[in-house]
Amino acid sequence: MNKYDKYLIVFIVISSILMYSSMEWFVRASTSSQTVAVVTFHDKVVLRIDMKVNKNYTVKGALGDVIIEVSNGKVRVEKETSPYHLCSIQGWVQYANVPIVCLPNYIVVMIKNGTVNPDGTDVNTK
Repeated sequence: MNKYDKYLIVFIVISSILMYSSMEWFVRASTSSQTVAVVTFHDKVVLRIDMKVNKNYTVKGALGDVIIEVSNGKVRVEKETSPYHLCSIQGWVQYANVPIVCLPNYIVVMIKNGTVNPDGTDVNTK
């Protein structure tokens, strides 16, 4: 390994750190204080959740019920029926445009910027 290989490794490490930190900043900056979790089943919106209300929600999936928990502005799939339980293992999500995907159940939970009316309709989504 010559000195140019070492320079290349240092350059790649620094570039990776800069790219990761800029993407992390972008994800945090693109999330407003008013967020809505949009739950879809087979690409159809079945539920809009206000992220300020701590509550558990149940949605019918292809393999059974999917329990979605909202707490302190974060959302997660608490319990679901699937072979590997990957969406419940994913854990809490609090930033916009970071999805929770339950492929065997065809459920997707995506946080978006916006507000929800008390009747459950979406006021504005950005």
